Amino acid sequence: MSKASQPSKFWSILVGTEWIPCSKVDFDRAVVEGKSVKYRGYANKKAERIADELEESRRAFLSKSDLSSKFRAAITNPTNVVEVQVIRVDDSQFWVKEAKRPKYQV
Repeated sequence: MSKASQPSKFWSILVGTEWIPCSKVDFDRAVVEGKSVKYRGYANKKAERIADELEESRRAFLSKSDLSSKFRAAITNPTNVVEVQVIRVDDSQFWVKEAKRPKYQV
């Protein structure tokens, strides 16, 4: 088993009502499948709270059946989700603002 496929304390997937530690590979697969994910390695509680809000808004968008296919692809791309929720976790309204951009309109 490669190191990338071993469970990590940093990456988690929501299974039922419980957060299960997973590997980065499993985390990325869960993002693509539209499952709820969580990263556990923020510098402080404020950053973690904002990331949780970002994930809630991402999940709310994914639940919409009329969501633009371009935007759906953007919010199920692991690179985008990790970049926003792990690296740039300073705007809890990011996905809401991003959804309004013309590049996602059909």
